Amino acid sequence: MNHDLTGTRCTRLASVPFLFFFAISALSAAPTITNVANAASNTDPRMPDGGIAQGAIFVVYGTGLGPANIVVAPTAFQSTTLSNTAVAVTVGGTTVNAPMYYTSASQVAALLPSKTPTGAGTITVTYSGQISAKAPITVVASNLGILTIDSSGSGPAILTYPDFSLVSPSRAANCGGPNTTCGAANPGDILTLWGTGLGPVNGDDASGAGLGVNMPNIPATVWVGGVQAPVTYQGRSGCCAGLDQVVFTVPNAVPTGCAVPLVVQINDQVSNTAAIPVANGSRTCASLSIPTLDVSQIPTASSFTLGDAELRHFLNDTGNGFVDSFHGFFARFAGLPPLTQAFLMSYLDNRPIGVCAVIGAQDPGSALINNLVNNGYVTLADGGSSVVINGPNGSANSQITGHGVTISNSGSFLVSGNYTVSGNGGKDIGPFTAQITIPGTPTLTSPSSAAGLTITRSKGLTVTWNPNGSTGHVEVVISVFVDQNTAAQAVCSAPASTGTLTVPPYILLALPATNGAAFYFQPGEQQPAFSGAFSASGLTVGIADSYVGAVAFPAVTLN
Repeated sequence: MNHDLTGTRCTRLASVPFLFFFAISALSAAPTITNVANAASNTDPRMPDGGIAQGAIFVVYGTGLGPANIVVAPTAFQSTTLSNTAVAVTVGGTTVNAPMYYTSASQVAALLPSKTPTGAGTITVTYSGQISAKAPITVVASNLGILTIDSSGSGPAILTYPDFSLVSPSRAANCGGPNTTCGAANPGDILTLWGTGLGPVNGDDASGAGLGVNMPNIPATVWVGGVQAPVTYQGRSGCCAGLDQVVFTVPNAVPTGCAVPLVVQINDQVSNTAAIPVANGSRTCASLSIPTLDVSQIPTASSFTLGDAELRHFLNDTGNGFVDSFHGFFARFAGLPPLTQAFLMSYLDNRPIGVCAVIGAQDPGSALINNLVNNGYVTLADGGSSVVINGPNGSANSQITGHGVTISNSGSFLVSGNYTVSGNGGKDIGPFTAQITIPGTPTLTSPSSAAGLTITRSKGLTVTWNPNGSTGHVEVVISVFVDQNTAAQAVCSAPASTGTLTVPPYILLALPATNGAAFYFQPGEQQPAFSGAFSASGLTVGIADSYVGAVAFPAVTLN
């Protein structure tokens, strides 16, 4: 009731702008959808594996989607409304309401009912009576997302042994049972991969239809380091709607390392690439980037320091020449979250030589380090301000900045040969000397030109080169950038001496069709490739590596 004593007429006139302001405020508070993604892979919907599968758990990102503080359903997927939030998907004139998992202002998670028609459609979020604008969604039959340790969709996969303990880089003292880390997988091990999006079930998802039921008719193929793994079960978990399991046996021929690529292919739908630590006869994976490191010591270390000295001879910004640079840093890791520390080497390690993977705009390890730096878990250590680099073309000086420092704008300093990088040290790290070898440079023979280069993704791509006696290895990268922050990049490597590698179809199918792809042949060592280790007082381990050269073909067509 209005108690304004200035009179009814004035009160009513005064209320007009107030009501107008209220209406505008309510309108601006309507939910806004910016993205819809598989809850495990978080793949951008513009990518080939960006569709949401029938029966999958998905996440809607945006603003004003729900309450300021997250609200989780007491029992997941039992109601299509949660804290005044609801999600609706429409395909081909059919609208389904999605059972809810959680809601918040910036993201909402729900289950796409198995009965949802496939095809291009729209999705809306309603919060407190306000309905968002329609956003696009593509519904597919099957498109598995692999769950990863940090929920980002990249880095180490969530894989369990039969007792539900986690596959991890090394074995913990308390190994045994759920939420414990029991070390690297071995050939012959039977493992369970966890994810969402395997395919629809018959019946009502929320009522438990299909739980624990095998789906043998779904043509799922598990690739571990490029080797196909035998699958014995693929279907819903026994406990939870939308949560899928793929049980497979680690193949005998699988490569070893702390970050072996793992993907699942269903027809032309390829999952996100995750990592699995693999060893042979041990439960501790051997680091390929730091062979001198005892990986089993990392999970229990209160702190440790890492140093890197890297020489790069790479294309300049115009792509018409080369530039030489030095990249050096010393960093202290301390107070890491236990799970991050337990899986750290699966983020930071090199992939085995001879395998392929698909990464985003940046490698999972770089993304993790940036996050750790931003949260104060990684700080720079003082290892001195400069180094002297000695090699076949004499000496050069460079600063240690944590970023690249140019040592030759013409690319004339770094050539094949042996280099010594020396520093006087600083208050945290003592004097050091790192030995780095830049191998001979192979010459690309096929593809031989960018002109008319077309790659048919379903057929794969074979790349050949003349090794020229190189003792290093080469890297082939095919990149598609949707924008500067969103990309799909196929990265493959092989010993230079082999003279050939083939990018398999399942890797290329994860890249979108485009006439704007880029092809790179990097005829030096893989980044970051191990050349040697160096030591100093105050330093746990130092890495010495090189990253050499590239042949770049822009405007490549992928179909």
